[in-house]
Amino acid sequence: MTHKIMLCFVRSDSDILEASWLNRMAASMASTDDDSAPYIHAELLFCPPGSQSGKDSVVGEACSIVYSGAVHLERKRFSRKEWFFRSMECSQGQYDMMLEFCREHQGDGFNHMGYFMYWSPIRPSPMSYTWLGFSPRWYCSEIVIAAMKHGEMLDESVSDSMHPHDLFRLVQGSSMADCGRSMNSVNLRFV
Repeated sequence: MTHKIMLCFVRSDSDILEASWLNRMAASMASTDDDSAPYIHAELLFCPPGSQSGKDSVVGEACSIVYSGAVHLERKRFSRKEWFFRSMECSQGQYDMMLEFCREHQGDGFNHMGYFMYWSPIRPSPMSYTWLGFSPRWYCSEIVIAAMKHGEMLDESVSDSMHPHDLFRLVQGSSMADCGRSMNSVNLRFV
């Protein structure tokens, strides 16, 4: 039986974001191909088989981290109006490995230095903090990438650190745009 994960992205012009220097900086650090607003936050959503979402939202167990927060894995509702979704099918084994990885890293802290230096050849990786006796530290796209690598959804050669907009571009070719709606309940009529 196949399972599905969704990568959930928020653009810098979203109404759910606070107007802050941090969000403006995250947007300015993105390299975009056009004038559209870049994606500045990413979450990994676990969608078990048979799960249903509402008319205006997508519900599941989400893993990510926000600035100065801790890695979370919690039931969450995503507004279809504010979030952009990319879905990928995976085996139950891959799904379970990614979910377990996220469970193991709940509570890990935020990678402040890595967040501001992700573009630099010299940057602290999430695991570099363990050399100092701390737990790993992450920012949103790092925890998503690490979980996907752990579940063998991304190749090990993929950089551990990248801007959320770059992660969106990376998965675009290997994922499906998804509205998060159960197509079993949608009736299509062709005239």
